[in-house]
Amino acid sequence: MSKLDEMSAYLPSFLTRLKEMKELLQAEAPEFEKQNNSIFEVTDQLFVSTATWGLDRWERILDVPRESGDTYEIRRLRLISKMSNIPPVTYRAIEQALNRFLKHPSSRVRLLPNQYHFNVDIDIDDLQHIGELIETLENMKPAHLDYTLRAGFNEPLQIKDTVIFNHRRYRTASELRVGYSVTLNNNEVVLT
Repeated sequence: MSKLDEMSAYLPSFLTRLKEMKELLQAEAPEFEKQNNSIFEVTDQLFVSTATWGLDRWERILDVPRESGDTYEIRRLRLISKMSNIPPVTYRAIEQALNRFLKHPSSRVRLLPNQYHFNVDIDIDDLQHIGELIETLENMKPAHLDYTLRAGFNEPLQIKDTVIFNHRRYRTASELRVGYSVTLNNNEVVLT
C-alpha cells in the first residue's frame, strides 16, 4: 500500500473525489514517505546491529579504532565485541566496592567451596551504610551465588592462659546399658 493510498483511506470517500484533495494528497504523500524513512533511519542508528552512518558515533563512545576499508559488518562486530567484554566479578572487586562505604577498609569476602555461597565479613564499627552495602552486594554478586553478611570484630584473639573446652554428650535413659559409661562422647579442646 502506497503512502497516497494510506492517506486516502483516512478520509471520507466524498473528499477523495475532489480534484483539490487529490492534488494535495499527491503532493504531500512523497513528503510523508521521506519523513517516515528519515525517522526509521535515525532510529536504526541507536542500535549497533542496525547502525550505518551512526557507527562513527558508537566508535567514538566505545573508543574503538576504525581501520580503512572496514565494512559496516566488520565495524559492527568489533563494537559488539567491545560491548560484551564485561569483566567477571571477583571477590577482590566485591571487597573494593564494599570498602568504599567503610571508614576503615575492613571487608573480607571468602568463598565457601562447593556450596555456591560466600561470606562477607565486615568490622562492626564500620556498619554505618548497611543499605548501600547490601545494594552493592546484590548488584555485584553473580546470580547463582548466595551470601551471608557477617559483622564482627576483626581483632586478633590473644589467649594468655591455658583454656580447656569440654563438650560432653550424655546418654539418655533409653540409651543406658549395663557396662556403658554415662557419657556418650567427650570432646576436649585445649587452647594455649
